[in-house]
Amino acid sequence: MRSLMRRLAVFRMVLYRRDQEMQSTITEVGQANQGVARQALDHWAEAAEKSGIDLDGFDPTASDEALIDWAVANGLTIATIYSRYSTEMQQSTADQIRECVIWAAKNGIFVPPCFISVDEGVKGSKSRRVGLNRTRQIFSSRKARVLLVYKASRLFRSAGKGYQLIQEEVVEEGLRAVSVSQGIDTDDKKSWKLQLQIHGLMDEMLLDVIADHVRDGQKGLFLDQFTTGALSVGFVPEEVPNARKTNRGLPRTRPTVDPIAAALIQEHARLILCGMSLREGVRRWNEAGGPCDPRSSSGRMTYPAYRRLFSNPKLIGRWEFGRKRNEFSSKRDYVKQVEQSESEVLVKQIDELRILDDQTYFALQRKFEERKTGPRGPRNEKVSKLWDLATECFRCSHCGTSEKPVRFHMAGANGRGMRCSQGETCSCSTCLHRKTAVIEVCCELAKLLDEQAQTIAEEVSRIPDDRDQFVEETRKSIACAEIELKSMENRVDALFELYADSSGDGRTEARSHLRAAQMRRDAVVAELRELRNSLDTNRELTYDEALSQLSEMALLLRRAARDELEGDEIFQALSLFRSITGGSIEVEVQTRRGRKQKVAEGIIRPQIRVALADWSDTLIPGTDPNEELRIWLRRPPRVDFLAERVHQLIDEQGLSHRQTAKQLQQEGHKINSGNVWYSYRRWYEMTGQPIPVLPYNNGNKRQSA
Repeated sequence: MRSLMRRLAVFRMVLYRRDQEMQSTITEVGQANQGVARQALDHWAEAAEKSGIDLDGFDPTASDEALIDWAVANGLTIATIYSRYSTEMQQSTADQIRECVIWAAKNGIFVPPCFISVDEGVKGSKSRRVGLNRTRQIFSSRKARVLLVYKASRLFRSAGKGYQLIQEEVVEEGLRAVSVSQGIDTDDKKSWKLQLQIHGLMDEMLLDVIADHVRDGQKGLFLDQFTTGALSVGFVPEEVPNARKTNRGLPRTRPTVDPIAAALIQEHARLILCGMSLREGVRRWNEAGGPCDPRSSSGRMTYPAYRRLFSNPKLIGRWEFGRKRNEFSSKRDYVKQVEQSESEVLVKQIDELRILDDQTYFALQRKFEERKTGPRGPRNEKVSKLWDLATECFRCSHCGTSEKPVRFHMAGANGRGMRCSQGETCSCSTCLHRKTAVIEVCCELAKLLDEQAQTIAEEVSRIPDDRDQFVEETRKSIACAEIELKSMENRVDALFELYADSSGDGRTEARSHLRAAQMRRDAVVAELRELRNSLDTNRELTYDEALSQLSEMALLLRRAARDELEGDEIFQALSLFRSITGGSIEVEVQTRRGRKQKVAEGIIRPQIRVALADWSDTLIPGTDPNEELRIWLRRPPRVDFLAERVHQLIDEQGLSHRQTAKQLQQEGHKINSGNVWYSYRRWYEMTGQPIPVLPYNNGNKRQSA
């Protein structure tokens, strides 16, 4: 009989291992750290020995696979544990896991260390949690049959969500869930639902009661003029001597006026009332090194924050408590602030914390109110144009780098312009007309295609001679890319584990490294896909076919510049635009000496071979020359544009103003001697040199009429 039982146990173990191998690998993100997992295993072994479980062959130092094999062979049920706490001060992971593994040992259940998932410092109101997602993955793989939690509220703060998870993802899948401290076990078919719902409602009501007590305590601190939250710009905390310390053991503080920020606020309030725009105020504030909210992610004052700053009633000493209250939205899965009625708001006037007088403050509010546009009506359906979609290709050459580009965003009246996303903080900020810029680029690219069409067609027609060599090189590149992809996947997995085990500044650093690794992995995947697609492409282009398709590409760009595209042709032109420009047009803004208006050039490294390969869906080896093409996105006015040429004709060739005008007319410019006079003076103004006094007719003998 014992031999038969042993054979059945071995058979069960084989089936379990085969089922494990068929399932996907469980991620390590959200797994308990090694110290906690090892302690849990020790606690289980100690409790199992007291419960009479035969520990013969049990090796705590063995691998997770060996431990699972031992447990299955000895007829133990495999379980997973989920632990969570909300704030960093709690640190209750080890305690929750200890109680769960002790209960498991008493009930013939084994918890492998790799099946313990944790969320530390994470609110139970959120659905997206790494530890909870890992627990779901373990259940979906059928590697564990029982879910153990210390309390049902560890799953979700909302009783309804916790009930839904257990009902749909555990019970209906034929699995089991146990709340250790509450004695709730889904094996008890008749009572587990009632117990879970009652305990869930009690937990929710307890949280509401605690929140009311905390809020009332905060009201008392507010009435005593102690700091009760984050202070807005213009105020700093001041330590109160001999005051009772906070619950965290920190010194008690009260708000006081920051003299430097207060002086800056008073100065800007005066300038705004004198007519200074808010955007100019933001630029001056950041230029002067003015403070910003410490919770700001950008680290500088922004336009919305600047606008809210001067609408804050604290500037006139009116302090409010309870104006907004946090409420969690189950549908959106985040906390939102809800405005409260006046009866719920506590107001206290503190004149010693006043920064602005009432007259100035309310004058600012009237000025802001006048600028409001009111509610907008329904928008008419807008047909997208190429310049609406190609804005993302423009990059600021002053603020960005090749590793971290800074793109242009839609701006200006009705969104007709575009500007650097850094706004007023950009050293060469200017607003370009999107339509004009894209049309200029399309015209120049079409002209370039016409000029290089024959040369490229000849090169492409000679490619089949080298195709075998290129195919071999492509296969080698695919092999190298696959090796790099495997390495990047291992790196991403390792960084996920590091991110899960980190906290504080280490967690922030790990997150940045993880994002960089994910971006590089995605780039390798795209490169590998492109290499494989190119290898699968066997069609070859003849000279006539290449020439014809280059002409079609140039024609499409010209039609886009003339706004003749309709329907899907716009997206076809956008794809061609991105291919030729490489998705990046560096915008170089140049200031004009003595003038406010700036000029701008776009710098492109054309990739005609890449565009032709995408357009014709063929294999075209080789690379395009890394040559720059400069295109005027905002042309300089004629007086500036001809200044250099006028200087050459007058000062270097000795021509008179009339002779210079005739020469420029022959070169295709509509100009007269008066325009020449302005351009000549403008050249010396641009170079910062004194304007010379020329002799009559520049020393030339005047021709008789």
